[in-house]
Amino acid sequence: MNVRRAVKNPIQGVRTFYVESESEPGTEHMVVEVRRDGRTTYYCNCDDYFCRRLPFIHTNLFSNCRHSTRVIEALQ
Repeated sequence: MNVRRAVKNPIQGVRTFYVESESEPGTEHMVVEVRRDGRTTYYCNCDDYFCRRLPFIHTNLFSNCRHSTRVIEALQ
């Protein structure tokens, strides 16, 4: 999966990345990194994130989708 950063982010504390989909060739998913109140959260526009992970955000059951995980790995 290739990760590329958006050229411009108009909101302070927010960065946008685009990640290629492994299962759907030619499709990119948007991952947004939000830094607020000393906490960094990643949001993705894939179905896996919205349907299976988002309801558990900020709980001990939450985990990132593979697109968000790929962005985190690329930033380290």
